[in-house]
Amino acid sequence: MFDLIRTNAIANAKEDGGDITSIHHDLTDCSLYDEFANFDPVPVEAITTDDLGVVHPQRMKYHALQNQRTKAVVDVAPFSPETYNLKPHGALMREQSDILGGSGLRDYLGNVEVCDRIYEQGLRVHRTIKFYDLADVSRTRTGKEDLSCCRLDIFNSVDKSWCFQIFSGAYRTLCQNTLVFGGEKAYHQKAKHTKNMSTGALITKGVLGLEMWNEQSNTMSLYREKAMSEKQFNDVLIESGLIDKQGKVAENNEELKVNQRKLGTLLKLYNDEVPELGNTMWAAFNAVTSWSTHRPDANAGGRAEKKKMNSELSVRNLVQSDAWRNFAGLEAA
Repeated sequence: MFDLIRTNAIANAKEDGGDITSIHHDLTDCSLYDEFANFDPVPVEAITTDDLGVVHPQRMKYHALQNQRTKAVVDVAPFSPETYNLKPHGALMREQSDILGGSGLRDYLGNVEVCDRIYEQGLRVHRTIKFYDLADVSRTRTGKEDLSCCRLDIFNSVDKSWCFQIFSGAYRTLCQNTLVFGGEKAYHQKAKHTKNMSTGALITKGVLGLEMWNEQSNTMSLYREKAMSEKQFNDVLIESGLIDKQGKVAENNEELKVNQRKLGTLLKLYNDEVPELGNTMWAAFNAVTSWSTHRPDANAGGRAEKKKMNSELSVRNLVQSDAWRNFAGLEAA
C-alpha cells in the first residue's frame, strides 16, 4: 500500500484495520493526507424510470465524495457545495505549518514530533505536533512533579462526522472526545464545516494560545481566570477607544455615538468564544484577535492590508490601555 515516494510520513506509516498512522518529525510533510485522504466532490444523480421502463439519470445539486487514490465513492450523506466547506486535509495541515512558521513558535520547530492519523478511509483525520523544547511542569495531587509536553492537535473530517477542532496546551493525552489527560488546555475551539468557516482564524488562535503559554503564561492564566461579562467587555471596548466615534452622524444622534456595527461585530465574536472559553477576558482577547487578523477583506491586498495593520495596532493599544489593564488588575502600562 505504501509503494510511493518515500517521504518521512509515508515511510513511517503503519496500517491497522484500514486506519493509517505515521510518526515523523517534519510538520511540513503532509504527504500522508495528500495520498490517502484526498477527495473530490462528484455530482449525485437520481435514477428514474418512465412508463416504458427507460432509465433516466437526473443530476441533482448535491455531491458525494470520491477518494482520489482508490476512486471509491465513500458512504457519506450528500452535501451542497453552496453551504459546505470541503477543506482538503492536506491543505489544512499545510495552512497550519505556514502559520506556525510565521509565529513566535518558529524557533521551536526543529525539535518536534508529528503524529498523523487517518481514520475510515480518510473521512476523519487527527494531527498532533509535540514541541519537545517547550514543556510545562506541574504537580500531581500527591505533589509529584508532572512534566507535560506542549502540543497542538487538529481534528478534521470531510463527512461532517466531526467538527473542525483545534487544541493547544501542555498535556499528555487527548481523546477523540476532547478529554484531556494530564496538564491543561491553553485553547480549544471547534466549528462546523459551513461555507464561511475560517480554518486559518481558528488555527491562528490555537497557535496564539501556545505562544502565550510559552512567553506570557502568567498573563494568559490571568485572562483565562478573570471573569468578564458581555456588558463589561462592551464598556472596556468603549472606554479604551477601540470603538471609534461615527463622525458627524453622532453629533445629532446619541444612539450613534459609537460605531454600532463594529461594536456588534466584536460582541458577536466574543459570544462565539464563550461556549469554549467562558465569560472571561481570554474570550474577549480571542475575539479582538480574530477581528483584527481575519477581516473579510484581509487577503485583498493594498488598502485592505492597511486596514488589517491598523486593526492589529488597535488591539495592541487595547491591551495596553488603562481600561483593559485596570479591569485585569494590572499596573498601568
